[in-house]
Amino acid sequence: MVVDNISKPSSIKQNQKDEHQLKMAGMLQRDFLPKKLPQLEGIDFATVYIPADCVSGDIYDISRLDEEHIGFYIADAVGHSMPAALMTIFIKQAIEMRETLGNSYRIFKPDEVLNILNKKMVAQGFTGCLFATAVYCLLNIKTMQLSYARAGHPYPLVIRSNNEIVSCESRGSLLGVFENSHFTTQTINLNKGDKLFLYSDGAEEIIAHFDDGEEMELSEEFLSSCTYNAPQMCEYLENVANEKVEDLQQIDDITAISLEITK
Repeated sequence: MVVDNISKPSSIKQNQKDEHQLKMAGMLQRDFLPKKLPQLEGIDFATVYIPADCVSGDIYDISRLDEEHIGFYIADAVGHSMPAALMTIFIKQAIEMRETLGNSYRIFKPDEVLNILNKKMVAQGFTGCLFATAVYCLLNIKTMQLSYARAGHPYPLVIRSNNEIVSCESRGSLLGVFENSHFTTQTINLNKGDKLFLYSDGAEEIIAHFDDGEEMELSEEFLSSCTYNAPQMCEYLENVANEKVEDLQQIDDITAISLEITK
């Protein structure tokens, strides 16, 4: 009995220490996210980031590559808690959007970005067969041409100004499984009033559901959000997600990026 009385406070103290360390790890992980979104004339960005726990298996970034290009992505490490969170830090450091060539540079196409990342992940040989999904986009802010490639990730969605919704499909397998995986770059032109929406699979619960024929049907909540501008869209979906998290006992991270062409 004496042993039990001693061990219980010790166990509580250890749990408190573990929880504190997880919270600190979550704060550190957030330091790898963009501190602020790009401020561009005619283009509005907005994001949603809701970890399922103190740390997240999702990561995103939005980077100005030069005067004409912005690269951005969402990556989702399969799994939860600390191993997935550590994988996101690796992805953040390993991803390459451009290379310097003497006094010049070259911007990588989306399929090249994913190919380089995949080879680094395979070469690392992670214990426990860790792998990830990702979608990477490259936007020419002069022509508004969007190039994109994906690796086992949900398809990006383009919401046209006339409310038509286009699923941006491209082939690509999971990252970190096979060294010679093949990824393809596709392109689509964006026009004034169009919105682009990227999301991790944790958001699928609020974005869509599948009918008996396994066809994806967009949810009423998502269709309602499409009537808003990009920041309002993300705010609305974040509110919906937070309401559903309590009901569904959220077990996956939710991340999204939305951009709108306003000019």
